[in-house]
Amino acid sequence: MSMFSKSLQDVVKGIRAHKHNLGPYISGVLSEIKSELKAADDDTKATAIEKLTYLQLEGYDMSWANFNIVEAMSMPWFGHRHIGYLAAAQSFYPETDIILLTTHLFRKAFSPSSNDFHTMFQTGAAISCLANICNKDLAMALLKDVYGMLNSARPYTRKKSVLVLYKLFQAWPKALRLSFPRLREKLNDSDPSVRSAAVYVVCELARNNPKNYLSLAPEFFKILTTSSNNWILIKIVKLLGSLVPLEPRLAKKLRDPLHDIITTTPAKSLLYECINTLISGKLTSKSVVSLCMEKLRTFIEDPDQNLKYLGLLGLHKLMKQHLRVVAEHKDLVLDCLEDEDPTIRRRAIDIITRMVSRKNMGGIVRRLMVHLKSAEGEYRNYVMGRIIEICSQQDFKFVSDFAWYVRILLQLTVMVGTSQENAVALKSQF
Repeated sequence: MSMFSKSLQDVVKGIRAHKHNLGPYISGVLSEIKSELKAADDDTKATAIEKLTYLQLEGYDMSWANFNIVEAMSMPWFGHRHIGYLAAAQSFYPETDIILLTTHLFRKAFSPSSNDFHTMFQTGAAISCLANICNKDLAMALLKDVYGMLNSARPYTRKKSVLVLYKLFQAWPKALRLSFPRLREKLNDSDPSVRSAAVYVVCELARNNPKNYLSLAPEFFKILTTSSNNWILIKIVKLLGSLVPLEPRLAKKLRDPLHDIITTTPAKSLLYECINTLISGKLTSKSVVSLCMEKLRTFIEDPDQNLKYLGLLGLHKLMKQHLRVVAEHKDLVLDCLEDEDPTIRRRAIDIITRMVSRKNMGGIVRRLMVHLKSAEGEYRNYVMGRIIEICSQQDFKFVSDFAWYVRILLQLTVMVGTSQENAVALKSQF
């Protein structure tokens, strides 16, 4: 590179120094870059692409340099090729015509002439680039090469190859059928990072159509009972939960492993996913319901508001099937009305509304009336609306003392700042 050329650091400093008159400076830089791209040495060309890539991040077009980017991807030294990979990943789109010229370059990168330790990172950089620019033509041309790398002796290459398969499947769905047997093998790979990658790809594929992956249930169940990786277990638990409606016999097999995880894991994220799967999949015997309720209670009592919200969310799902069990913990939910987070208060009120009975309605409404006095603004109107809804639901089914209800209505009527919607609702009660 010429000693008079600007480096990337020089360009960044120049942009900061000319922020009040940026246009002329950028025009000068782009003119210099175009001249550098015509230079004879690779260092100058690669540096020009590097600067152009930065400018593209600033919003300047670099599509005019697509051929130069492909040229950088073909340079002998990996340091230069890496700049080309980054520029392509950042600026190429599946519709970019020139992408077809990269086919041979990728094929060459996927079949290195040396088995040197560092070549796997060069292959990995090429795979990462492919993942960002892959289209149907590239997927069709390179599937065989990627398929071969799935049996690489290096776990790093196997892992990257498994992950890029997902992008190939998206661009060319037929590739899934052609490479599925090898992907299935990777679920039992000797390296945990490769297994994690395979689990991720299968779980992403199964999100849209779990039925197609029902045949993998034995492999998933084995991973569930043998893996100690929380991230993998969360993915597997979610996937197995989505398979239960398709294969009812799976429910009985899942109950004990999930029970064991719930009672032993310290990981809150995994614990919640197991509870959520048991509830959503209706895998709830009496003992399992009690265990889920006990664990959800610890979530709600936790000072972490995120965990508290998750606990209330789980409680809301559980009460759809086991209302009586949840209703026994009415006071726990009512205590959430004092939380400073309005989303937690709203979720708590939503649960309380659904656990009302003739026996407990009076106590619930009294607690909400006390809470209403300290509420403000839109949230105050929300609480008022839920009080009216609780009392009037199912044609006043749970109201046993209408004189008491009239007194409640009179207290609500005289409150200042009532919304139009609530005013109409109050009027309709008389």
